[in-house]
Amino acid sequence: MAQTMLCRLMAPAQGGTGAPTPGSPDLATFNRWLCVTRLRAAGAVFLFVVALYAVGVDRIAFAPVLGVCVGLCLVSAVGMRFAPLARAPRFLFHVQSLADLLAITVGIDASVHGIGALLLRTLYCMVIVPSSLISVPAGVAAAAISTAGHVLLLGHERGFAPETFGSLECLVPPFVFFLLAQQCFFYGHHLREKNAALSGLAGRLEESRRRLIAEAKMSAALLDVAKTLSSTLEGPEVLGRLNSTTRQQLTADWSATFLVDLERSTFRLMAVTDAEAGAPDLGRLEFPMRGWAPVERLANAERVVILTGADAQRTPGLFASRRELSTVLLVGLYRDKTLIGFLAVGFGVLPVGERERTVDFLLGIAQQATIVLQNARLLEEVRLASAMKSEFVGAISHELRSPLNVMLGYLEMTLDEAFGAITPDMGDVLRRVQAQSLNLLEMITALLDLNRLEAGRLPVQRAPVVIPDLLREICAQLPETWRKSGVELKLAIVPKLPVIDTDAGKLRTVVRNLLHNAFKFTEEGQITLGAGLNQQGDLAITVTDTGKGIPAEAIKYIFELFRQVPGMGGGGVGLGLHLVRRLIQALGGTVTVTSEVGIGTCFTVTLPRSAPQNASLRPGRPNESATAA
Repeated sequence: MAQTMLCRLMAPAQGGTGAPTPGSPDLATFNRWLCVTRLRAAGAVFLFVVALYAVGVDRIAFAPVLGVCVGLCLVSAVGMRFAPLARAPRFLFHVQSLADLLAITVGIDASVHGIGALLLRTLYCMVIVPSSLISVPAGVAAAAISTAGHVLLLGHERGFAPETFGSLECLVPPFVFFLLAQQCFFYGHHLREKNAALSGLAGRLEESRRRLIAEAKMSAALLDVAKTLSSTLEGPEVLGRLNSTTRQQLTADWSATFLVDLERSTFRLMAVTDAEAGAPDLGRLEFPMRGWAPVERLANAERVVILTGADAQRTPGLFASRRELSTVLLVGLYRDKTLIGFLAVGFGVLPVGERERTVDFLLGIAQQATIVLQNARLLEEVRLASAMKSEFVGAISHELRSPLNVMLGYLEMTLDEAFGAITPDMGDVLRRVQAQSLNLLEMITALLDLNRLEAGRLPVQRAPVVIPDLLREICAQLPETWRKSGVELKLAIVPKLPVIDTDAGKLRTVVRNLLHNAFKFTEEGQITLGAGLNQQGDLAITVTDTGKGIPAEAIKYIFELFRQVPGMGGGGVGLGLHLVRRLIQALGGTVTVTSEVGIGTCFTVTLPRSAPQNASLRPGRPNESATAA
């Protein structure tokens, strides 16, 4: 405890003297410790004298020692209890030191003489050591007063004569006193250096702690920014969120987001926090980069531009804001080291000490924004490519279907012998060509339907539909090329089914695709087309076959685009079931499947009695509205 307090006392005081200041709380604590140790020392001396008296040593006067010990206890009591002294710690320290020196001198003079008195001179060291550790002047004073007390005691005992002051008994104790003080000066200096180093380390640790806390808060804030910005990839919405999030996180008074067109050397205001600047045609007005020097600096790879004074005050006014700002920070958004935009953040008051942290945080936001804007750009490119793909597929499919229909027409006329008689072998070949051509036509029609779905050009046309009539009509119109000699098609329709309000054309496509799929994978047995009501009262149409069945691991992806079960055969490119799912989704229903390999498969289409008014034909996710029962 004493060493800890001494280390604290050795800290360099203000002004560089190396001594504690008069009002130092550490010196006050040290004074209290001296009072406690004085009480313990007085008690120890008293017990020591009692012990000597008990063993028959009668050269020490008992009463004076007791009086001195009681006096020291009173000094300690006054030092600990008297509040005014506690508020003057340096004065109290010197008073205690003088009291201790006086008590030692009086106690030795009154209680013992001769060699015993010389031996008790070592008690002066108890005062010299702490005084020397506190400061050099205090240590010198304590050693000098101890020397004076020693000389006075020796002169009082042996007489004030030259031979007394020149004796070895007179000279050795002062030498020891000052030698001890000098050693304490060395240790005190060493402690001060160590304490200064520890204080510097503590300061650096505290600064590191504050910096780590600030960085942790910044990281958490940047994570929130990243989550907020990544929640959408729509370009305009991203810019709006970027602007509002930047202002909120930095507690700024004004912020704006700009996009740059380096080819045209212009920039546009895309988002601003002030409501009066949020006109509908915000991004249409272009500003020349040469008209505002900070933008040119950003274009020249200067990542951050700080505007103050008149430049900062003019900045919001350029973009329909009347705010008075003292500081405006501009940070660039770059893609492949090319400026694509920048953030502008304004502050009414931004302390210089906070500027560096704010700039670092703004750079972090800019990095997140650059990533999100890049993703938004890639998404836009993907959408454009998808639109071009859809347009190409639609055009090429239409161009393929027209000549194919002509070819099928001529094939049918040839099979009807409109151009003359044909041999049986020729008829067989022509029918094979016709079957493959019909398969090709089915794939082209599916591609056209899928393209219309992607483009949103297949709206739901609701009308009352009599389900039994629709299903019988579908069975009657199935191409003969689908049917197989060993496969029987059955109808299982519950009587008195209610009329439902749905799109008959899309439902017809769904049922035809499911029947075509069943015929492709059923070599013998039967296919059953059923219709009824489920427990919820919705229409349930089933297509059940006794074909190959679908493996359990394949059921989860059979509704995905261009996915087929490996090794199943049957031809096609994986469009039929995907169209079924998409069309049923648009009609507000669901499609489920149960299957067992080698036993057969059952597809169940569930439809509400009325198709939804706001049916969506946008692209769906895999397995959406399609589940395995």
